[in-house]
Amino acid sequence: MSNPKITRAKLEIEYPFRSSIGILFQYISNPSGLQSWFADGVSVTNGTGYKFKWNDGTESDAILTKCVTNKYIRFRMADAFDAEEYMEFRIQQDPITGDIDLVITEFVNSGEGEMAASIWDTAVDNLKYIIGG
Repeated sequence: MSNPKITRAKLEIEYPFRSSIGILFQYISNPSGLQSWFADGVSVTNGTGYKFKWNDGTESDAILTKCVTNKYIRFRMADAFDAEEYMEFRIQQDPITGDIDLVITEFVNSGEGEMAASIWDTAVDNLKYIIGG
């Protein structure tokens, strides 16, 4: 169900990491890993239903729609405005240099991209601190 008054924009942010792909994947794909940097609480129901909780009282439900080991994980957020919207954590490795990047994709209201990017910057800084990346 889309709201004609709200325009949505795809936000894609790339972060370089000094970590192994396997370790980074664990932190983006399992509940305890996600809970260490992304949300304050992460629970899974029926194998594909995820509930993300933050200490400020906000919660978000999601369905795991795709997961490819050591590549990416994609969620469909319950509060998405459009069926095509998703949140994704993707690991990319440069074939020449071997450099590893974490690419985060989500959809935000137009005009809120900078604020969302700032929130991701903080979360990813925490992740880098935890895994030494």
